[in-house]
Amino acid sequence: MAVLVVLLSVLVAGVLGNEFSILRSPGSVVFRNGNWPIPGERIPDVAALSMGFSVKEDLSWPGLAVGDLFHRPRATVMVVVKGVDKLALPPGSVISYPLENRVYMVGKANSVFEDLSVTLRQLRNRLFQESSILNSLPLNSLSRNNEVDLLFLSELQVLQDISSLLSRHKHLAKDHSPDLYSLELAGLDEIGKRYGEESEQFQDASRILVDALQKFADDMYNLYGGNAVVELVTVKSYDPSLVRKTRTILETRQENPTTPYNLAYKYNFEYSVVFNMVLWIMIALALAVIVTSYNIWNMDPGYDSIIYRMTNQKIRMD
Repeated sequence: MAVLVVLLSVLVAGVLGNEFSILRSPGSVVFRNGNWPIPGERIPDVAALSMGFSVKEDLSWPGLAVGDLFHRPRATVMVVVKGVDKLALPPGSVISYPLENRVYMVGKANSVFEDLSVTLRQLRNRLFQESSILNSLPLNSLSRNNEVDLLFLSELQVLQDISSLLSRHKHLAKDHSPDLYSLELAGLDEIGKRYGEESEQFQDASRILVDALQKFADDMYNLYGGNAVVELVTVKSYDPSLVRKTRTILETRQENPTTPYNLAYKYNFEYSVVFNMVLWIMIALALAVIVTSYNIWNMDPGYDSIIYRMTNQKIRMD
């Protein structure tokens, strides 16, 4: 099945003291209230399980219940906000969990979203068009003439443009292929670095972002007829020491082994399948060799072999 990913977000660094929230979810997906930490690297598995797919390793996280197995959501939307531990979301309507470790997401965008503004010049030009959010948002302490503020506002503009594009291409939301949207918003983090987290600009930007996320969640939820999961991940900072490094095909010596006992790696769910395939193929080949060897050993050259039979007839005729 095809998977649609918008604004690819690959977060491979360590996540420190953050939050994973469920903004919207259909009745077929059940998230339990509780203070259960979720490892960041298992968030893609949560998305997969909520949509009815299997994962390589079992997820023993009590936050996600079984739900309705015959009615799975058609889309999952995950928005990652960098620069803040948590956002002041409306109480009661959002379920949140502590986030640990790392977040991994990967994919590619559908061609429909190639018209979105991605470069700084395109984003700036989009903001100053008549249909931009600058004409409807209360900027308060934010400025139209500051590049950092414009970067933050341009991300909100992209959110609005995504829902507008989907409303014009409703066949994407009505097909039978599950869709996955992954977005990363870093504008709030830049505002915090520029003005400080106690500044009026940061507080105004946080409130504007919460309102924009709520509207975006409602739009995406309604576009899929209430059959979509909208998730929010807040990331305060990244730990560079936990950044995933590239791997090489050359063998390297492990300087600091995780265990001194030289234990084998953990088997995945495909191990039993591969083991049975190799086992029974080897048994079948062994039986074939034994039967063939037995028949050749007990063969009578005068009666069973066509070579000897043809040679014997020719000798008699001569």
